[in-house]
Amino acid sequence: MDFALELSEDQQALRTTLREFAEAEIAPYAAEWDRGGIFPADTVRKLGQLGVMGLPFPEQYGGVGAGALSFAIALEELARVDSSVAITVSASVGLGGAPLLSFGTEEQKERWLMPLARGATAPSS
Repeated sequence: MDFALELSEDQQALRTTLREFAEAEIAPYAAEWDRGGIFPADTVRKLGQLGVMGLPFPEQYGGVGAGALSFAIALEELARVDSSVAITVSASVGLGGAPLLSFGTEEQKERWLMPLARGATAPSS
């Protein structure tokens, strides 16, 4: 059985983009953040602006609609340099967004999931 996985061009581009981002924006600071107990809010916001927080969510809810494999690729690239940042993104999507997508009302999805998928820090009023 051949378990080799061929990534689409979009997935390869995502991997390259996130690898470059992680090397430039996370790797140089990760040890300092850990030593100082610093939460890198600006970096997490940048990931939101890149669309990472919305990768698996449908476009109608502010996401990218790229699916679970693309999200896994993103987490892998982030974890290569800092597992804390990777788990922050994973928790936002898995613990915050996924239940809203699966069980939320349309009003809840509009109020909470859409900003979360865009990487916003708070829903609009």
